[in-house]
Amino acid sequence: MERKKAPKNKTHAKRDATTKTQKILTKKPMRTEQGEKAYKLLALQRNISTNKAKDLIDSGRVSIKGKRLLIARTLLPLNTKFEVLTTPCVVIFEDDDILALDKSVGIESYSLLKTYPHYKLINRLDKDTSGVILLAKNEKMRQKAIQAFKQKEVEKMYFALIEGKLYEEINIEKKISTQKDSKAKSHIDNEGLNAQSIVTPLQTFTHTTLVSVQIPTGRTHQIRIHLKSIKHPIIGDIIYNKTSLIKAKRLMLHCQKTSLLGYTFESKVDIHEAFGVSE
Repeated sequence: MERKKAPKNKTHAKRDATTKTQKILTKKPMRTEQGEKAYKLLALQRNISTNKAKDLIDSGRVSIKGKRLLIARTLLPLNTKFEVLTTPCVVIFEDDDILALDKSVGIESYSLLKTYPHYKLINRLDKDTSGVILLAKNEKMRQKAIQAFKQKEVEKMYFALIEGKLYEEINIEKKISTQKDSKAKSHIDNEGLNAQSIVTPLQTFTHTTLVSVQIPTGRTHQIRIHLKSIKHPIIGDIIYNKTSLIKAKRLMLHCQKTSLLGYTFESKVDIHEAFGVSE
């Protein structure tokens, strides 16, 4: 004969109900406790679309307390304050043949062709590198520029903020090879292509040095990998300087000047302000 279970008394029933309520509250924390995804929070604060906010983060133009935000879906407290680099590209020079721009951080070189669809890029800069970039306004100028690069008749000078103190000029001549999959990455390779970088210290700080870099050659990530090879990687380099303890809102690399075919184009950016260092 089947025995009936004794009904729970009111005390036990109340205790079970309380336990269930606690489990529900534990399982689903309040929004203020768990925070919000970075791109949604940025969109709300800046009154922009979530797609625009995600693009800003992915392009490397958003930082928190001086450190670049790398992942758009990072959960952050609701009171997080963002810093956004919003400086647009500025025209340095233009005539019938050539257009020189001051490219800002976070802009892909090829994306400039959407703004200038009838022009052709003469040179390219990494997305995270700012500074002088050139576009040809006709095919004749583009071909002249190509020949100038081939004949090594182009002069380029960059500013970089590097880790450690450098007191003397150094000429780096180390061959470079590049793997170009979904994202390019270079390394020093005795079987690679010739590459030369001339690094000159300009100003030293507590843990860093502001340097100028001239590059007679132009390999992918040349300056970044050359500086890493002498144990002075660039501040803010998330590819070649991942373990750095120094905070950075951007890659501290800027193309300051480019000369070719009788032209000289120089960036108008205040490098001390751009890199966040004192003069």
